[in-house]
Amino acid sequence: MDKKLEAKRLLVYLAFAFGFTWIVFFAYILSGNIWAADGEISGMDQFVSLGMLCPTLAMLLARYVTKEGFAVTGKDSMLLGISFKDKKWLYFVIAMLLPWIYFELGNGLFLLFSPQAFDADYPATLGIADNERAILYMQPIAMIVSGTLTSFAAFGEEAGWRGYMMPKMINLWGVRKAVVIGGVIWGIWHWPLTYVGHNFGMEYFGYPYTGFVAMCIMCVFMGMILTYVTYKSGSIWPAVILHAINNASPSILQYFINRDKLTGWQADSVISFLIYFIPMMVIGIFIFSVERKQIVML
Repeated sequence: MDKKLEAKRLLVYLAFAFGFTWIVFFAYILSGNIWAADGEISGMDQFVSLGMLCPTLAMLLARYVTKEGFAVTGKDSMLLGISFKDKKWLYFVIAMLLPWIYFELGNGLFLLFSPQAFDADYPATLGIADNERAILYMQPIAMIVSGTLTSFAAFGEEAGWRGYMMPKMINLWGVRKAVVIGGVIWGIWHWPLTYVGHNFGMEYFGYPYTGFVAMCIMCVFMGMILTYVTYKSGSIWPAVILHAINNASPSILQYFINRDKLTGWQADSVISFLIYFIPMMVIGIFIFSVERKQIVML
């Protein structure tokens, strides 16, 4: 393996990925937009979603510019193949169920820290009548199905991060350093949107710097899981599915958490975010400590 060429390809990819994406992100910011706290999606927010496709565009351009080619499967490929042989189907199942597990555990953990936030009547505040509450218990299944079928933006990221960046970093530095460095880079890539309120809003302690740090922490640990399912399955598709379902926030308990009852540090969105994701971090550490040596390049 020519490590100089591998490093060149990685740098070309990162230049394209950050360059194209941040053009979109900063166009959004310089137009005076901030991310709506109420979750309402505007036309400009939809424009920002184009940025989520830029890592795939960067991957394709890097492959073209550096003459790496566009193999679909196999070594140095785009990892687009799907195989269910040798129990590889298991990693698709893991990708579908794991976000539900760690989100539910995370919300439960949050309620242990802040039991006053539990509100049995909160679904009614959200417009869900008592006779409609059964739909809440179907919500994780709905998010799993919709996330699997509509993983457009997640593909745009994962074909670049897990399908191109991580193989290069693992070849250059080994798995342990790669997941940390790769996770920090992935977190930094989100920073312009974090600055305008995505994920945390803009009212938390230490804005925006604690938000920047929290984003990198989350990306390192989530990157462990995404890297694991990619290389155990030999495909980016489990990572795409897991990423999409994670973004859909599949959880029942979230509909019973009333943040208006919180004050002080318990109301801080960054602290809440880190508490929610402790189970995901623990799962990532466990999987990686057990399986790290099994993650091999294809």
